[in-house]
Order: sequence, then structure tokens, then C-alpha cells
Amino acid sequence: MNLQELKQKNPAELISEAEKLGIEKKSKIRNYYEKSKDCAIVACYMDNEISIKKIIHNRLKGFQGLTAQNINLILDNCNLDRVKVNNELEKIISYFQNKKLDTEKLEVLLNTKINDDFNLLKDEALMGNKTKTNTLLCNTVIDLDKFIFYLNLINQRLTKLKEINKLSVNSNLEEALKTLKPPIFWKDKPNILAQLKKWDEQKINSILSNTYDIEKKVKTNSKINSNVLLKKLILDICQMANA
Repeated sequence: MNLQELKQKNPAELISEAEKLGIEKKSKIRNYYEKSKDCAIVACYMDNEISIKKIIHNRLKGFQGLTAQNINLILDNCNLDRVKVNNELEKIISYFQNKKLDTEKLEVLLNTKINDDFNLLKDEALMGNKTKTNTLLCNTVIDLDKFIFYLNLINQRLTKLKEINKLSVNSNLEEALKTLKPPIFWKDKPNILAQLKKWDEQKINSILSNTYDIEKKVKTNSKINSNVLLKKLILDICQMANA
């Protein structure tokens, strides 16, 4: 939406746009945005599977062998990263100049699937998805310098699930999500709802106790293998989700 389009909107429409962005009514930023004639807020969201598939279809239009298998192969390799998928598509277009995709050659061209986003691994483990957790556990690059950061990501999500569970005592999970402050980013809601169905307070407390013990061990023993501890924790989380 450009500035000219924003100027044509009435105040009610501008307020609606602000609400979509999750900006509270008392926010100074929102107040400035609603009254300003020269400023605008543009929401920037991560791509999802649908948008990435559209890019693949558009860039490889006219290629033979553009099967669902090959599309998913490209999709899995880019981890919903638009920059990465465009780079991979450039390689594919340059290599398959005859416009005939071959699955085996495509696998070699795309090389090993590497994931550098720990959040993907964390979310799949918390949802109890054994297949994806095992795959991501092998493909995720784990930076041991960020070990405590990884533990904090797990703790923060578990604490958030615990909070939502308490709010949902007198309502359903979706209603509890709406009352949460600060609000959950819309893109995270499907994962959180799926995780809430797997985790009760007892399970959450068990894993939180586990993460605190692991953090204590790592901080008090420099010789301990933190990589093994983290991977064991992920597997324990996945198993606990399905318990």
C-alpha cells in the first residue's frame, strides 16, 4: 500500500489497518500513525509455503518434470526463505537448460538440506512430530556458542504455553490466545495451538525442570558435551509431547 492509497482511506480504515498489525490503542506509535498525513506503516511478513510455491511455479513455468515431488524438494531446501529459493532457482534454471527437471540430478544440485533456524526444530519437537524432528535434528546447524540462547527459546515457549493453559480454564484455547498480552504474532498461532493440545502443566514443568538442570550442568562443567545434551533434550521434548 503506497502513501497515496493511504491518504484516500478514512480514519476508521486506518485504525483497522493498525489493529491488523497488532498495535495497541494506547500506543504512541499508533496514535502518530493515525494522525499523520505523511507517514505509513507497512507490515512485512515472512513467506509461507503457499507464497514460496507460487514463486517456484512462476520461475519454472514451462519446465518439464515440475512435479509435486520436485517442488517439495526445492521447498524443503529453502526453509521458506525467499532469497534462498531465488538463489536455488537461478541454479536450477542455469543447470537444466533443456527445461527438463530430473529428480536425482536436482537432489545433487540442491546439495544437503541444511537448516540454520533452531525455531523450526523447536516447534516440531514441541508438536511431537517425530519424523520432522529427526530430519531437522540431522540437518539443523547448531551453534554451541548459542547453547543458552537455544535453551531460552525452549523455556520461553513452554512458559507461554503454561500461561495460555491457565487463561483457557474458563474458555477455549483460541479465546485464551486472543486475551494474551502481548498478543501472539498471527503466523505463530497455528504452531502454538497445535502445541497446546500436546502440553499440560505437568508436562511443561517436567521439561522446564530438565532445561534448568541442563543449563546448570553446562555452566558448571566446561568439559560436558553440550551438543549431546541439547539433542537429547529435543528428543525428550518430542517424546514427552506424545506421552
